[in-house]
Amino acid sequence: MKSNIINLAKENHIDEIRFIDAENLKEDHIGDLQKFQGRQPLDIMPDAKTVIVFSTYIGRFVTDTSHHFGRTSRLVLSGYYANIVKPLKPIKEYLESLGHKAMIIDGESDDASIPLKGTAVKAGLGWIGKNSLLINDKYGSFQALGAILTDADISETYPIMKNKCGECFKCSDACPSNAIRTPHILDRPNCLSNFLEDDNPETDISNGVDLNGYFFECDICQNVCPWNQQHIKCPLDTPYGRLFDSNKLDPIMELDHLRDMDEDDYEREIAPLMIGYKLPYKTFKRNIEILLRGGVAGSTRLLLFIGSGLIFIVIL
Repeated sequence: MKSNIINLAKENHIDEIRFIDAENLKEDHIGDLQKFQGRQPLDIMPDAKTVIVFSTYIGRFVTDTSHHFGRTSRLVLSGYYANIVKPLKPIKEYLESLGHKAMIIDGESDDASIPLKGTAVKAGLGWIGKNSLLINDKYGSFQALGAILTDADISETYPIMKNKCGECFKCSDACPSNAIRTPHILDRPNCLSNFLEDDNPETDISNGVDLNGYFFECDICQNVCPWNQQHIKCPLDTPYGRLFDSNKLDPIMELDHLRDMDEDDYEREIAPLMIGYKLPYKTFKRNIEILLRGGVAGSTRLLLFIGSGLIFIVIL
């Protein structure tokens, strides 16, 4: 059974497959147990025996990062959990064909999901970094996670990976909205991704926050992580990554092109990327206007020109 599951996963571009027991996750896996009350595997499926944990590398999913291009996150570009759910369906059907229960778990809705990062820690797939994301030596933090809960008893035990963040605080230092005030905990209301999704186009989405080119979602804390630098310079060559061609998207992401988009253009070129949540067109246009002003939301910029003994101040 395991061999067949692994083969099905590999055929569908999954990079890592692990089988852990469905017993409650512990503090070593998820930290604060109260935070995940009601979301343990047995809370979701009381007769579950195994959690099959899947990971797909998404490090290749990035468009041009030059200053005259708009950006969105690797998670969005890679399919925003559809990249992990669709490949799991054949495995779910296989388990059910053998008479087992099987339930696909993804990370799109936290309230209806077991903590996937915690299951990945238990499966030996990494540690929780200070940016609250799963990190490991091989993939950095560029992983999309999914799982299947099943009553098939096929679990194994894996060594827990040591947390290797050490004294590094680059992620929290780089966060423009100060959303990583406490290591390993993301302050979601203050995350730049949350500001960018504010659906009131008139809202001053933040005070002096540098968007770093992003108009939807954000990878800033990942872009500075030392464990990701090799992937930013030279992403791994994986089956799923080969499906992505940035050359097709780069022309669409040019800021001048994004600025000139009407709603029909937006629905045709940008909206299909936003699986699970679509940014309203007016909110998208507001975010692009901020990027065109220099990428800093809610702040005033002063330019000083010095000449002939005079200082000229231009307020933008």
